Formats: sequence, structure tokens, C-alpha cells
Amino acid sequence: MTTRATDLRRALWLSALSVGWSGVAGCVAVYFAVVGGSLSLLGFGADAVIDALASTALIWRLLAESRQPERAARVERIAERIVGLALILLALYLGVASIRALLGQVHPEGSLASIVLLLGSLAVLPPLAIGKYRVARRLGSGALRADSLLTGVAAVLAVFSLGSLALSDAFGFWWADAVAALIVAALVLREGWGSLALAARD
Repeated sequence: MTTRATDLRRALWLSALSVGWSGVAGCVAVYFAVVGGSLSLLGFGADAVIDALASTALIWRLLAESRQPERAARVERIAERIVGLALILLALYLGVASIRALLGQVHPEGSLASIVLLLGSLAVLPPLAIGKYRVARRLGSGALRADSLLTGVAAVLAVFSLGSLALSDAFGFWWADAVAALIVAALVLREGWGSLALAARD
């Protein structure tokens, strides 16, 4: 049977992996997005960077429980608020940027490097998100659950970014990139409000 101490170590390892992968992949994705004008790729990069920052907050929360268990509940609420605010900011950014892209009829351009980055992220992020989510359920951590959703959203954005680039190149559907990002923005906003509401109830 898995003990809480084991789950805490596993959560720390998963959060550290998120900081490393998402931090690097996010910064690289933002660069290629700015160069190529891809909104969904920019959303992926921004989400990945925010995920890395949120995972840093989670490491602080998990270490607090390991070293000072009496502070765990308070730190958990703070971490939930941090992740919730990160989700809401990302949703607002994606929403505004998507509307501007639709009005301006922005046509994204892909590159081989960005496609390789997205494919690599699809290999890493889904199992990472699932792992975080399962450990979050066992620990009863709303903050870690919200962080797992950030990681999952990054994986979804990677799929949307690849799909929108393919549709744009193959059929000229310039709007697919912005519409994909707008859909994700609505989902992220919902989860962000949910995380803040959970922190307020605790």
C-alpha cells in the first residue's frame, strides 16, 4: 500500500519534472510562436511556462508538508490560489489574443522545429498530467490537481496547435488556430475559477 510519504516524494518528483520540461519547452515555444505568428503555439508556450511556475509553487507546498506538517493546510490554500490565478490569467490572455487574431485574420506559419517540440511535448505531458492527477487524488491536494490540469491543458494545446497548423497549411483555414485557442481559454477559465472557489471554501 502506498504511504502518504511515498506520494509526497512522487509528487515532488513529478513537479520537478514539470519545472524542467515545461520551463524549457515553454520558452522555446513562445519564441517560435512569435516568429511564426501561431496563437495556439503561443498559448501552449505560455501555459507551459505558467505550469513550470505553478509546479515551483507546488514544490514549496509539498516540502512544507514534509518538513512542517502543521503548515500543510495553509500552504495548500495559498498554492491553490496561485495556480487558480495562473489559470485565469492564461484564459484571459488566450481569449483576448484569439479575438484579435480572428478580427485580424492572422495566418500562422509552422516550422519543423516547432512541430518537433510539440510532438515531444505530446510524448511527455499526458503521462505527466495523469501522474500528477492520480497522486493529487490520493493526497487530497486541490493545488496539485489544478497543476495537473495545467499540464493537461498544455498537452491539449499541443494537439490543437499541430491540428490548426495542418488545417491552415492544407486547406487555408487561417481561423482554426484562433478558434482552437479560444475553446481552450473557456475550459481553462472554468478550472481557474474552480480552483479559487475550492481555496476559498477550505
